[in-house]
Amino acid sequence: MYEYLNTTAKEYLSKELKISFFKNFDSKDLFRRCEKEMDILYDKNLLFVIEQLYKFKKENKNVKYHFRGNINNLLLLYVLDISYVNPLEYNLPYELFNDRTINVDIINEPSILFINYLERQTDTFKIVHGFFVKEDIREVNQLLENHYLLLPCDYLDNNMLLRFNDLNILETINDYRDYKDKYMIIRIDEKNVIKSDKVCLNNVFTNKFEKEISKILKPKTINDYIKIKSIGHGTDVWNNNQDKLVKEKKINLNNLIATREDILEYLLNHKIKKDIALDITMFISLGKSQKDPIKWEQYIKIMKENKCEEIFIDIFSKILFIFGRGQAVSECLYALDKNNYCKDKLKGR
Repeated sequence: MYEYLNTTAKEYLSKELKISFFKNFDSKDLFRRCEKEMDILYDKNLLFVIEQLYKFKKENKNVKYHFRGNINNLLLLYVLDISYVNPLEYNLPYELFNDRTINVDIINEPSILFINYLERQTDTFKIVHGFFVKEDIREVNQLLENHYLLLPCDYLDNNMLLRFNDLNILETINDYRDYKDKYMIIRIDEKNVIKSDKVCLNNVFTNKFEKEISKILKPKTINDYIKIKSIGHGTDVWNNNQDKLVKEKKINLNNLIATREDILEYLLNHKIKKDIALDITMFISLGKSQKDPIKWEQYIKIMKENKCEEIFIDIFSKILFIFGRGQAVSECLYALDKNNYCKDKLKGR
């Protein structure tokens, strides 16, 4: 369905990668990593969107991107200068990238400009604005973030109700999530300018929960802030789990499990083979320890054989969902970017 778009994207980005990579790196191993990441994106039908983000930024020098999710783990995006998260600096392995969609905030330009740009680049698909629907099909609620399906022009699902909106973009009043496994989905929104005169990591904490954890853990370094930001997005990572252990001083900020990468690093430090450690990490990150107890017992056996402490096995068993480190890094770097502050914006006008 998207094979042609991804094939041409691979040809184009392969050339651009060579140009960009060897300006800044000289490691053949890192170059091979970028090629592997490109293959993963190709297999997931995501590569042509990366191509368009890259080309859009080349035409609009003022544009910056803030990616959400494990896509921040990809060195390829950093080399192509469409992400300012360097995975090497924060130990973000590309193997943890498993997204089936692309989530990105556009900074300094309205997001609709990219959507319009994307639609002009090909007559192979139409942009479909996604909605989710409550019980009554007539009651349509748009998500806070803008979700879009890239719907092939030569295909129309009879069960999908479509209409053109005021921007001449197709909308669906069916639940867009019904199509996420069949069609390419991107989530595009805008990152707001921070309303402050100061460049400060405290701006990364955006809700009461994160601020309360911060008071307890007292972060000092950017890595501390990354951990707290990650905890704030997890389910049963802090509450009913590590909050009690911190209070009892059995663990602290240094060894607290806040991200998928923390789990992986812990397992690798206990000499568990990388492929097995990756499987266990993804199993834990999605809360499968409680959904598949038989498989979990097998993993517990492996961890005990490799002398993993009971306290951490218990922490892992309670996690229902845990954040990736990459997005928290992206949030922190955004909070430290002086170009995104009102004071600097006003100076530029």
